[in-house]
Amino acid sequence: MDALSFDERRASVVRLLSYGGLIPFVGGTALAWMAEGDGQAALVRAVVVYAVSILSFIGAIHWGRVLSGRDGETSGPAWLVWGVTPSLLGWGATLLPSGLTVPALILAFLLAWAVDRSAAADGRYPRWFGTLRTRLTIVVCLTLAALIPLAA
Repeated sequence: MDALSFDERRASVVRLLSYGGLIPFVGGTALAWMAEGDGQAALVRAVVVYAVSILSFIGAIHWGRVLSGRDGETSGPAWLVWGVTPSLLGWGATLLPSGLTVPALILAFLLAWAVDRSAAADGRYPRWFGTLRTRLTIVVCLTLAALIPLAA
């Protein structure tokens, strides 16, 4: 019973922090649409920088799982390689011409979502994590898509 209540508490904290992590995406995008000139460009850049940092975080989740030695993970090296891929995709997106940066970030988030959903479906993460990642990815991709006209 204690383990179950701990799992429920952990899931609640993860959800709370994850949904809170959407604030810079939603708030930054809304503010960017209200701003003009240099202020608008700065807000778009702030959301882009945040998106890249979140991609890095998403990849690091896999490193944490592999390094914990949980469940005798046998595909550790592949997951470690994948773990650095989102950050590299995010960094690469920032090197593209400005009109391509945000669409590239959207594609990176979609790829990371597909991998995480697969990992959850395979039992590497709890099922609720896959559902959470879907919800988060929808909001992130919609807010980033709303920035495309401003980022060109």
